[in-house]
Amino acid sequence: MPFTMDDFKRLDSRLNTITSQKVEEFEISLDTPPTLEELPDSNKAYSLYASILFIDIRKSTQLVEESQARSMVKVYRAFMRMAVSCVRSNGGVTRQFLGDRIMGVFLDSKDDNGNLIESSTDKAVRSAQAMQTSIDFALNKHLKNNVGGKTISCGIGIDYGKVLLTKVGMYGVEKDDSKENETDCVWVGNCTNRASKYSDLADGGEIFISENVYNKLSPDLKPENIWIPAAKHKANVLFNGYISQNNYLEFSNELGQPIVSTPGNNEDSFNIAVAVQQITEAWESISQKEGQLKALEAKLHEQAEQNRRMESGIRIDKNELSSRQESFYALLHSKLQQSYINSDYICSMGYDFWMNLIDELYAFGKIIGKSPDEVTAQNDCYLIVIYEHLKVYDKAYEAMVTMAKINRHWILIRRNTILWAKEQCLVWKLRSAIEARLKDYSKDCNRENFSKALDEIRGIVGY
Repeated sequence: MPFTMDDFKRLDSRLNTITSQKVEEFEISLDTPPTLEELPDSNKAYSLYASILFIDIRKSTQLVEESQARSMVKVYRAFMRMAVSCVRSNGGVTRQFLGDRIMGVFLDSKDDNGNLIESSTDKAVRSAQAMQTSIDFALNKHLKNNVGGKTISCGIGIDYGKVLLTKVGMYGVEKDDSKENETDCVWVGNCTNRASKYSDLADGGEIFISENVYNKLSPDLKPENIWIPAAKHKANVLFNGYISQNNYLEFSNELGQPIVSTPGNNEDSFNIAVAVQQITEAWESISQKEGQLKALEAKLHEQAEQNRRMESGIRIDKNELSSRQESFYALLHSKLQQSYINSDYICSMGYDFWMNLIDELYAFGKIIGKSPDEVTAQNDCYLIVIYEHLKVYDKAYEAMVTMAKINRHWILIRRNTILWAKEQCLVWKLRSAIEARLKDYSKDCNRENFSKALDEIRGIVGY
């Protein structure tokens, strides 16, 4: 039956009722969220504090395009079973299934006296660890063996905060008893939206958590060097938090070698060592071309007529040259971004490799018109982490000072670098830069984060 005038009138009346009624909010304290059946079909919403986890498959569109439908049935069913199992085993519930994306909800567990037994943030992060372990040590193994050699990687995002839970949809009995109920529950609030964004921004194998989550985590879940401060952009919005790569459960060392589907294992992977060689060769070629262009320009000054005939071609060459230089700079920046969270990789490549790579970064930055401070500002947290892993503390500290002078949002404070500065009696340099920003800060300067950085420095140096 088509949508009739009577259908429209009934819908119009129902929409008026929904939008005109006041929303009643009820605070609840439970170990698990209410089920769909427990929610009233009205403008009533349950208010609760929860940790929200999203996990989704990276490059799922490409995976679908390259796979048969029957293969994708196996991939999705296995992925869903894995995710639900990991959420349930850590005291959470799954409440949304969106193709290659799943939402998990975790609440604080308390005893009869209201004392905290386990926080929702701990549950969510343990669930994320279980997911990463299950993907790389079980799911990918079986997909590779049984589903045409396929493997997957997933990004996980987690946030903590207040959410409102309400029922939406329509019961079958509103028109026809024979029709099924088409209802669901939605989770409304910034916490849900941010968790979704953190999931979108996480690379394959990464867990990206908000500062709210990190601050509530138990000490055993944030040992040294597991979580790296990070800031990522989406739609011109900066999301600050902490990233952990390949964060497995403790027993994973008994499971053999993981099968990790990362950019480094795919056909479109990028080998940094090879890339640097290619860039070096391209740089030599570009340098030769620049010399040829200079010689040509000198010749053209003597041959004005020839200059007019060749001007168009030279302009094209220069534009091409400029485009290639900018591309090489962006490539180097991207590789630093991808590598800085992997301490084992940084150490394995060695001092000379990274110093050469960073020298190339500044060289190309200069060519395309960037000052050293601008290059540092664009790569500050990557440089600080890499320099510290290599124990090049003087450069790490200078990058930290530049970050304090230029970065509008935050300052990456690294303990070992600050301790080095203390030994060198240089802590004043960073403190002065931060205090200057706090004294005369602009509207786009995050005063809270700068104050936290100053407190963190005081905590490390002891005064």
